[in-house]
Amino acid sequence: MLTFLYQDYKMQRTFITFCLIVSSIATTFAQAGFAPAYPLELGIQLGTSHFLGDLGGQRGIGRPFLRDTELKAIRPIIGVFGRYNVGAHFAARLDLNFLMLAGNDSWAGEALGFSPDDIAKTDDAWFRYYRNLDFRTNVFEASLAGEIIPYNFELGGGYQEYSVLSPYAFIGVSLFHFNPQGLSPDGGWIPLKPLATEGQGIVDGRVPYSLWQINVPLGFGLKWMYNDAWALSLEVGHRLTFTDYIDDVSTDYVDPTIFSTNLNPTDAALASIMARKSVLIDPSLVNGAVSAPGAQRGDPKDNDSYYTISIRFSYFIDPGSIGGGRRYGCPVW
Repeated sequence: MLTFLYQDYKMQRTFITFCLIVSSIATTFAQAGFAPAYPLELGIQLGTSHFLGDLGGQRGIGRPFLRDTELKAIRPIIGVFGRYNVGAHFAARLDLNFLMLAGNDSWAGEALGFSPDDIAKTDDAWFRYYRNLDFRTNVFEASLAGEIIPYNFELGGGYQEYSVLSPYAFIGVSLFHFNPQGLSPDGGWIPLKPLATEGQGIVDGRVPYSLWQINVPLGFGLKWMYNDAWALSLEVGHRLTFTDYIDDVSTDYVDPTIFSTNLNPTDAALASIMARKSVLIDPSLVNGAVSAPGAQRGDPKDNDSYYTISIRFSYFIDPGSIGGGRRYGCPVW
């Protein structure tokens, strides 16, 4: 069941291989050449974010990376960053970002026209529809990454008759905070972690997850330096995480009696509903075996991930004066 759940092993391997190849190329070309007139940049980024996990992806099929984008799940990202250019081919940067993530099983049903009266199907998207879970979360992340710039292409028409186009790849480490919320039957959003929807902290072997986690940001971009003063970049970044609970979904359905014996009455009633929301669309439990205690709710073998697509605008900082400046180094190659 739920074989649709997102598989990211091949995608992770592809990204890491890509970064290693770019690193090898950059090492080959790492000699005196073009470099920005001033090494330090400060900037902002704006773009979109998308969740890939148990509650993420298009129709629950689990296509790889960008192909798994569910348009309704797209959310914004905004951030600030500082970049320090080390010569022509390497840079280090610090990013501080705020973004949102969301997922909803009902989108799978809407896409294929499912209804609550449908008898259990073998279609993977049907199981996601019947599960009927949802989440949203704000994410705050701080990351430190290294950039590899294999080549700098000089273009005409810019300030002082030049501009430079530089493709790059990056990889780093990030600390991020999340706090998943679910939509209650009365229409309000409530935090899910305190409800222990999969028995975290109650069932033996299931420890509560931390809302602070580490991830590995990596990806690629294209940077355009119009002059010595400012630059514009288009970037696609992926986050490999070490948690499967960004969406509060990972393992199996639990016996609802654990809520009444371990939580206060109000939280117990709410946890019972939020843990098994299929009852909201199938109150007669025609297909109740699909979400019965012990049945698969998520996939613990694959951690959650998310990606961003953003535009980054930066300004070079002249330590002596604002704007202008001169280039240094040999011609672009």
